Amino acid sequence: MKKHFSFVVLIILFVSTSCSLLPNREHIAQTEGTREYTDDYTKKYASTLNAMFDNEWTVVSTENKYEEHDPLCEHVDTRPQQFIEWSIEYHDGNGELQTFVFDNRSSLSSQIMSYIINYVSNYYKENYYDVYINDVPLAGSSYVFCFFVRLSSYTSYEAVRDIDETTRKYQSLLDTPEGTICLAKMTPANAFSMCPIYLSVSVSLSGDYSYGQSYEESVLKQTEDLAEAMNEFVNNRLNAQFYVGYHQIVNMHTGSRDYRWAFLKGELVNYFDDRAIFESYKGIFW
Repeated sequence: MKKHFSFVVLIILFVSTSCSLLPNREHIAQTEGTREYTDDYTKKYASTLNAMFDNEWTVVSTENKYEEHDPLCEHVDTRPQQFIEWSIEYHDGNGELQTFVFDNRSSLSSQIMSYIINYVSNYYKENYYDVYINDVPLAGSSYVFCFFVRLSSYTSYEAVRDIDETTRKYQSLLDTPEGTICLAKMTPANAFSMCPIYLSVSVSLSGDYSYGQSYEESVLKQTEDLAEAMNEFVNNRLNAQFYVGYHQIVNMHTGSRDYRWAFLKGELVNYFDDRAIFESYKGIFW
C-alpha cells in the first residue's frame, strides 16, 4: 500500500508538467527551429467528436498559439511550438454547460483522459472534500486526484502484462468513434461506470501534533463521512482510496503512522492495487 501511494505521488508530479503530453511527431513541420502543428483536429476527428458529444457540440473559439519551451523539460525537444487550440461547448449528462479545450500538439486520446480526470476530481474536491474537510488545517500534500486504470511502475512486468497491454489498447481507441467516451452522457455520478477510473484522496494534516488523539479521531470521522457520502452519491460503485495522517513523519496518538482504507466497486476494503482495479472493470471495458 505504501508503495502504491509513493507511485501516486510520482504520477502526480509527472502529470503536472507539460512533458506528460508527447508531441504528435508525424504531423510536425519544422520551420525556423519551431515545432509547427498543422492538423485540424475538428476535421480529422469529426466522427469521434460527434460520438463524444452526441452530435451536439459547438466550436466557440479557435486560436493559433505560440509557446516557448518549458525549461523543466530539457530531456525532450525544447524548440518553441506553434499549434492550434479549440474550445468546444457541450452539455453533460446533467444538462450542465461544459467546455472541452484541446489542441493538436498531442493525441486526442490523452487529452480526453486528462479532461475526464479534471472533470471528476474537481467535482469531488469542490462538492465533497472542501465541504466535509473545510475546517481542517491541511498541508500542501493534501489532494483529490483521479486516475485511469494503468500499468504500475513498481510491479514486475510479468505480473501486470495483461493490464499493460489491455489498458493501452483501450486508451488508444479513445480517439475513435467506436472506442471514445460519450461526454454528453457523463455526470460525476456515473463516471465510474463510464470509465475505468479511481480516486485517490489524501487528508494530510498540517496541524500541531499536540492537538491530541481526539482531534485526530474527529478528522478521521469527517473523512469517513466524506467517503461514505461519495460512495452513496455514485450508487455504491465507488473506486477510491483514502488517506489520513500528518504531513510530517510522525505517528498519530494511537501509534499508527496514518490511516488508509478504500472502496472497491463500492465495497469497503483495506486497500486495492492496480490488478484489483483492473479486475473490477473486466467484462465492462475489457
